[in-house]
Amino acid sequence: MRLFEWWSELGPLWRYGLPVLLLAISTLLWIGGTFWPWGWAVGGVMLLFSGPSDSEKKGYRF
Repeated sequence: MRLFEWWSELGPLWRYGLPVLLLAISTLLWIGGTFWPWGWAVGGVMLLFSGPSDSEKKGYRF
């Protein structure tokens, strides 16, 4: 659970940028001929949890 709390405390640039970067790297590797499904899996899961945290939804800003 602490991992999700840590992830939700990061800024939006990190929360959205890192998963998109992993997805982009995986896609570029696939285009280059190397299949790396872990990048898509981890990037996709991270992207699912990248939305605003409960406190951000309530209007709190840290």
